[in-house]
Amino acid sequence: MPKTMRFSVVIEDENGEVITSNTSERPIPYIEEIEAKGFRAAFHELETAILESRKEVSDRVVSEYLEDMSKKKQ
Repeated sequence: MPKTMRFSVVIEDENGEVITSNTSERPIPYIEEIEAKGFRAAFHELETAILESRKEVSDRVVSEYLEDMSKKKQ
């Protein structure tokens, strides 16, 4: 049964207040799946989940951050 990986990014100001944050969740293989699929296939799934989550979360949080900053400039 797959486990869930949660990837979060938080941007805070100097006072520790959250400006923006975002989280992504992806299923990742667990021991039984690694044994059933083989190490290479399971590692590929793990690596893909990590890379996709990181990109998704960082794209969203940067977009929200820049949008928030542009509103404050106006």
